[in-house]
Amino acid sequence: MDVRAIRIAAAAALIMVAFSAAAAGGKGVTWRKAGNANGVDHVGCFSPECDAYQGDTECSVRLPMLCLKQDGSPAPVPTDYYNGWAKGNIALSRAVRGDSFATRAQADAFCRAEFGPGYRLATHHDGDGGWSWRAYGNIDATTRFWVTVVDQPSSCWN
Repeated sequence: MDVRAIRIAAAAALIMVAFSAAAAGGKGVTWRKAGNANGVDHVGCFSPECDAYQGDTECSVRLPMLCLKQDGSPAPVPTDYYNGWAKGNIALSRAVRGDSFATRAQADAFCRAEFGPGYRLATHHDGDGGWSWRAYGNIDATTRFWVTVVDQPSSCWN
């Protein structure tokens, strides 16, 4: 590969990193915990502070990432389409800036590094219909946390 091609590829990579945070206007989507019953956390995008379409929190803010390990666990509680079951366990990472990652794959790798094989960044639709879902866990109820929405430009790492 010649020097010019390398420079063009490097410039394109930098543009993609910058565009990832700019895709949501520099904002990413965050969720919070609504409650816990018998070892099952209820987490979701609760109004008015959550914007799953455009993002609600500046990507420069340091928040934990919601990480999920789906193991196929059957639902121990009743669910419905918009209050689904994520079939696994959740955990909160240490706080990181939303713009620390250029891609979803990097965010997933961060969750694996924090908690081990099988963990990845949680998504808006992990419990089927989106908006909220339940999983095994007992995460901090006092902080919002980063999640991703696969079909919207509302993640810092689109």
